[in-house]
Amino acid sequence: MQLTPKLSLNVAQQHLFDAEDSSRIELSYAETAVLQLMLKHQGTLITREALLEAGWHDRVVSPSSLQQCISVLRKKLANYPDIELKTIPRHGYMLHLSPAEKPKKITAKNRAVWLFIIAVFASLLLMAYGYVSHNQPPYSETQFDSQLSQVKGEMTLFSPRHAETVSASIAKQRLSNQIGNELDWQAPFKTFNSFALLNDKMDNFAICPDYQDQTCSGKQLINISSEKGHGSKLALSDFLTTKIRMEQKTYNKLDLPELRKHQGDLKEQIYHGDLYFAIDDHRLVRSDIRISMVDLAPDSGIFYFAACITDEDCYTTPIRYEIRGQFKRTTEKWHQRKVERFDIEVSKTTLSSPNALSDTAQIIYLALRKQHLTQTGLSFYRVYQDDGTAVWQLPLVNNNIMWMQRQTLKL
Repeated sequence: MQLTPKLSLNVAQQHLFDAEDSSRIELSYAETAVLQLMLKHQGTLITREALLEAGWHDRVVSPSSLQQCISVLRKKLANYPDIELKTIPRHGYMLHLSPAEKPKKITAKNRAVWLFIIAVFASLLLMAYGYVSHNQPPYSETQFDSQLSQVKGEMTLFSPRHAETVSASIAKQRLSNQIGNELDWQAPFKTFNSFALLNDKMDNFAICPDYQDQTCSGKQLINISSEKGHGSKLALSDFLTTKIRMEQKTYNKLDLPELRKHQGDLKEQIYHGDLYFAIDDHRLVRSDIRISMVDLAPDSGIFYFAACITDEDCYTTPIRYEIRGQFKRTTEKWHQRKVERFDIEVSKTTLSSPNALSDTAQIIYLALRKQHLTQTGLSFYRVYQDDGTAVWQLPLVNNNIMWMQRQTLKL
C-alpha cells in the first residue's frame, strides 16, 4: 500500500519500505493494522473504537495503548514530513498526506486535447516497445573472474537490459552478501563456474563447484537467492553443512537407474535441484524443485513443475506447489548465447496451505499464492545445458536462476 511515491506499507511482512534507499522500518502488528486502516480512509476521521478494534481485535486494552501506538508511529514517520497523523480531540485520529503527493487534475477545457496527445504518444510508445522487445534480449550478459571463500572461479552475470549495468565489483559484493569469505577454512572444491541474475529486487546465484572442460559434474550444486541488500552473509562451511543435512530428505528427485536402459517411444527430460532462500538472519529456506518435460512434437509437449518448500529448523510446514500444462518451445538469442524459452499454458496448479511459516517462507508463499490465483501462462528459460546438468531461469519469486541435475527416461 503506497503512502508516498517512495514509501510503501507492506502489510503481510509488517514493515514500511523506502524505495529511495531500500531501507525498512519494522512495525508491530498493532502499528501495521492501525496504519493500514488510516491509509484506507486517509483524510477521514477514524474513531478510537475503530482503531482499537483493528489493532487489538478481540482483546481488551486501555485507550492508552492506542495513544502509545500513535506516538510510536509518529516517531517512525518523523523523516517523512508529508505524512501526518492528526489527533482529533475527543473523537479519534486522521491520516493526512501532503497535497503535493496527489495527482493534479486536468481541466475540462483541456481534457480532450490531453487525451488525444496521450493516446498518440501511447500508440507510438507501444509500437517502439514492440519493435525493440522483439529485436533485443531481455538481459544483458557480462562475464568476469569471481571468488567464493578463497576459491577462484568465473561468473556469467545476467541483468535486466533496461536497468543500470551491474559492474563486476558490485556483483562480487552482492555474492559476498550471500556467502561470506572464510580466511581460515578450505572449501571442498578448487574452482567453480557460476551464473548470476541480479535485479532491483532479488540476488540470485547458481554455482557449479569443480566445473571443468565446459562441463558441470552436478555434485553439490549451490543455488541461493535473497532480497537485494538482505543476504544472510552465510559462512560457506555452515551453508554446505546445513545443505547436506536438509537434502537428506528429498521430495521431488526421481532416480530410477533400473529404467534408464528402457527403450520407449517417448523421452522424459527430468531436472532436479535445490534452491535456497537466505534473507537477513532468518531461517534458511529450501525449495526442492523438479521440472519434467515430454516432447509430443518437435517444439511442444507436456510440462510439469513441482516445488516443496521447508526450512532448516522444520518450523515451516512443507509447502507443495505444482504446475501442469502444455509447453511451446522457441529459441532466442541473448547476445551470443542461444537460449531456449518454454511458454507454459497452465492447465492446473496446486498449492498446499501451510500450518506455519517462517519469515523468509512467508515471502515465497505469498509470491506462489499470487501466481497460483492469477496466472494462466508462465515462461521458463533454459540458458545452459550439458550432458548431466542445466541452468534454468524460473518464474518463482521475482525470477530466480538455478543449476539443476538432468537425466533422461525413455517411456
